[in-house]
Amino acid sequence: MKINFRNLGFSAAFLTALYAFTGCNESTILGKDLIPGSDKVTVKDTTINNLITLNVAEADSSIWTGYTNYGATLGSITDDPTFGKSYGFLYTQVGLPKGEFSFAGTGQTLDSVVLYIGCDTLWYGENQGMNLKVYRMNEPGFKHDSLYSYTRPLSYDPGELLANVTAFPVYPKDSISIYGVKQPPVLRIPLSAAFGNLLLQQRADGAFKDDTTFSAFLKGIAIVPDTNVSKTMLFVDVNKGDTRISVYYKNSTDDSLIADFPFQQYWSAHANFFGRNYNNAEAGRYINTNKPLGDTAMYLQEGPGIYTKLTIPGLENFPKAIINRAELVFTEINTNLAGKEKIFTEPDQMMLWRYITHDSLGYIVDYGNPQSPDLANFGGNRTVISSIGGIEVVQYKFNIARHLQFIMDKKLDNTVFKVEPISNRHLIDMRSVKTGGGNGTPPINAKLRIIYTQL
Repeated sequence: MKINFRNLGFSAAFLTALYAFTGCNESTILGKDLIPGSDKVTVKDTTINNLITLNVAEADSSIWTGYTNYGATLGSITDDPTFGKSYGFLYTQVGLPKGEFSFAGTGQTLDSVVLYIGCDTLWYGENQGMNLKVYRMNEPGFKHDSLYSYTRPLSYDPGELLANVTAFPVYPKDSISIYGVKQPPVLRIPLSAAFGNLLLQQRADGAFKDDTTFSAFLKGIAIVPDTNVSKTMLFVDVNKGDTRISVYYKNSTDDSLIADFPFQQYWSAHANFFGRNYNNAEAGRYINTNKPLGDTAMYLQEGPGIYTKLTIPGLENFPKAIINRAELVFTEINTNLAGKEKIFTEPDQMMLWRYITHDSLGYIVDYGNPQSPDLANFGGNRTVISSIGGIEVVQYKFNIARHLQFIMDKKLDNTVFKVEPISNRHLIDMRSVKTGGGNGTPPINAKLRIIYTQL
């Protein structure tokens, strides 16, 4: 588990070491890059501890699925005591092998029918069986060129169950051989024989005439995870790994025949429904509280999840000075995961924005040119600051010296900030971290350390 600062017998020694990482309240030894050239100026090192941090959970209107966004999350996490439950449903279509398609020969007999979904070779959670059900969709107007909000569940027919299987996330890492041909990593879901035989009954002058008539026959398929006990989230890509429905059959003269109904990049509709449930989770008690003094801890999830609104009261009244360095510091605190810290991992990167209006965001001055940001100096990277007995504590720092200088010089207002994890892997991602809030207990509270030359 993460370090529980209240329960460790050696807490005093540890906190002393941690405090050295997070800054102090008076002048201290400076690095060469922070020491002014003259020895006739006053250099100070101070830490502001009265930050106001408020956790916010709301729908993210910037996240859309479908159209050219081929990635999706599929599965559910139900055993995270800190951040609660998460679940992802996948909807997709497939097309015909060709126009006016017919199965080869006569007297066709079904061997099997299998749904393949292209996957990234990683997952979040545990390598346990994922209970997945597959249904025929009845969503009207399901189109390939439409965007769908991740908050919108699409319609499927509960009476048209095509599969009820247990799949393991490790399997997509392993290529398989079908009739002697190696296949790329995919999620493999056997479908019902009844559905396979239904496909065998269709003809070139009916449902198989063209993709339009086929999509009227098969509006789409919905893959629905168990949202009660599953512990795995798989990252899929319907445009990768040869997503398809394959019908394996024989006829009166030949066997080992295959008909592939592929996902078509510019024709097949697809969407992802994704949800969070914070009921009975620790984070649920600390979101959308709007407490005047803020929350004692920050609960941060890769989107769409929880983010933090951060206010630094009185920053515009800071004494006239030249800011040498100004670091916002967020330090991880214990989440009592009981050995699951390697499963529920922290984000690699945090992002810091400023609010221009109540719902409009802008870049921090120190971020640099958005087309070529100065990330090395700006910060926000996951950094391990302690590993006692193999138990890691991570920290995130942002250098906002130039932004703070602009505020002191009255070139910018002291507006609210937004802190959120960002993912370079997926549009919807899962990693999360609990850090000290502005109203938390030092030294693991959120803080702003400023090294400045007083004028």
